[in-house]
Amino acid sequence: MQRKRFYATQLMKLCFQALLYASLFVSFFGMLSITNEAILNISRTAGTTIATFVLTMLLLSVVYGGYEIGVKKMRSVFASISLATFFTDLITYVMLQIMNTNPNNPDANPSFTFWGEDLALLFGAFILQLLMIYLFVALGYRYYFRINPPLDCCIVASSQELAEHVASKMATFRQRYRLTDVVHYECPDVKQTIQDHDVVFLAGIPDTEEALLEAYCYKHNKTIYLLAELEDVVISTAQQNILDDAPFLFIHRMELTLTQMFLKRACDIVISMAGLVLTSPVMLATAIVLKASGNGSVLFRQDRATINGRIFQIIKFRTMYPENREEENCLSARKDDVRVTPVGRFLRKYRIDELPQLWNVLRGDMSIVGPRPEMLENVDRYTREVPEFAYRQQMKAGLTGLAQIEGKYNTSPKDKAILDLLYIENFSLSYDFKLMLRTLTVFFRRDSTEGFEDKPVDCPEMRVEPRPVSLAGPASGGRGKKTGSRRGKGKQPLRTAL
Repeated sequence: MQRKRFYATQLMKLCFQALLYASLFVSFFGMLSITNEAILNISRTAGTTIATFVLTMLLLSVVYGGYEIGVKKMRSVFASISLATFFTDLITYVMLQIMNTNPNNPDANPSFTFWGEDLALLFGAFILQLLMIYLFVALGYRYYFRINPPLDCCIVASSQELAEHVASKMATFRQRYRLTDVVHYECPDVKQTIQDHDVVFLAGIPDTEEALLEAYCYKHNKTIYLLAELEDVVISTAQQNILDDAPFLFIHRMELTLTQMFLKRACDIVISMAGLVLTSPVMLATAIVLKASGNGSVLFRQDRATINGRIFQIIKFRTMYPENREEENCLSARKDDVRVTPVGRFLRKYRIDELPQLWNVLRGDMSIVGPRPEMLENVDRYTREVPEFAYRQQMKAGLTGLAQIEGKYNTSPKDKAILDLLYIENFSLSYDFKLMLRTLTVFFRRDSTEGFEDKPVDCPEMRVEPRPVSLAGPASGGRGKKTGSRRGKGKQPLRTAL
């Protein structure tokens, strides 16, 4: 049954994906062909334009993610394909206008023309494409969940706190996962519990016991989700190396080469200068509105930590009332924080308050891509609670980065540290450009600027004793009661866990 569902899902996704991209292609070339008949005929213009569209779409699908139905949320899939389509259309449109420029041909444009009748057709084509994207994404999710009902899942953890942390993440994918049981890794029936479920989440388990459970899950073909720790990041970025005839994993600390440092800094200078020029009208308008609101100074400065713990002053537009100044009350923003002004809420939602940081990048305090600079008070506290947090300072702080894109404002310190370390250990200049492009997806996420909030977690109580035989099985777990407690039960893990 499981294999049939797998093949049915793959066939469904393949069909919808083919129809989607075919409709995007037809929409663009169908609209633009109204004034450009050459793209419908066998010609150099048609060949070049088609090749540009196909290759750009393939490249941007790798950057943003393609038709990842069932893997990401519907909103994220729609945003990713829409952004890839927008940039593909724009690049292909520019190429078409270049191909249509020929001063020696009376039927062609004597000079390059961006504005004109074709631009209106491009806009119409993109609107049509958005409708096609929404249609096929919605259909894809509808049929995906018809074929694939929620999977029965269990959490094997070392504490109730960790179990609730994992359960809170699973709750955002209720159509994919149904949490029915939470068990301590030393519970006598932990292996039977694994047998009774489709998916197993492992969190905060000591290395030896974790390895045994992973081997057991692998043997019995159970899907595993392992809450990442520092050592998992290190191993995941190791290089395969064979010495004589023995396989080894080559592990070393990531260090930027002189060439990488030079090119990264050069990119920072060019992009920050261009960003300051292009966003200057927005920043000027923001400054005028903030000054008119009479809520203190327009700009806000605060000490932050960057590479090797060096301190610098970050510059942002003020979003909080001056009487509760962040300088004096160094607390991270919470949901519905009364300190945030009405204008500040708008600026935070669309990240406009962070535009002055381009000046920090130009000065060399920050980079375009890197770990997010934290408040000094947070750095000290997080480092005490999560020692791995200090490893983020191997690289210069950034305006955007993996933690900023995949995480949220209220992402836990442990998860922030792991996301930043994943970026650091996988660093490359091409990865930086990929993250720059992916930054745009943040604006499509409602929860990206969500403040800290204590939410009740729908999570069963962790079992440390085996179930009675008559109650065994996933159906007995049910939906646990909501708990607000963040205190764990059972033994604590050998590794640091938050």
